[in-house]
Amino acid sequence: MSLIGTGFIDPKDYPYKKWIDEQKHLDCDEHRHKMKTIMVRVEDQVGQEHLFCDKEQRNAEDKFRRPKKLVEAERRGFKSVLEQHEADKKAQDDAKLQETVDLRRQLADLTALVQQLLKK
Repeated sequence: MSLIGTGFIDPKDYPYKKWIDEQKHLDCDEHRHKMKTIMVRVEDQVGQEHLFCDKEQRNAEDKFRRPKKLVEAERRGFKSVLEQHEADKKAQDDAKLQETVDLRRQLADLTALVQQLLKK
């Protein structure tokens, strides 16, 4: 059993606290549907990931530690982890298909050999 570290972003460091405070009066069952969602464009936040992560996820330079899967995907030349996963899955499927084709070819050869031996 392993322990999973849980941590929370310090509320005073949270960049969208202003919007939450503005809509605090709507945080009840009958008015919750009126709350506006916080829309964030990822393209506008590039390089600022460390502002939105837990303190445990920061490296020695106080920047966001990039996930290992993302680093591996970029090292292998993929744009995203999903693209890497799909390529790996396709490679596995192709390998299984090729193995099936090889086994069928081998089975056909063995069947032909057995037929020849039975004729003799």
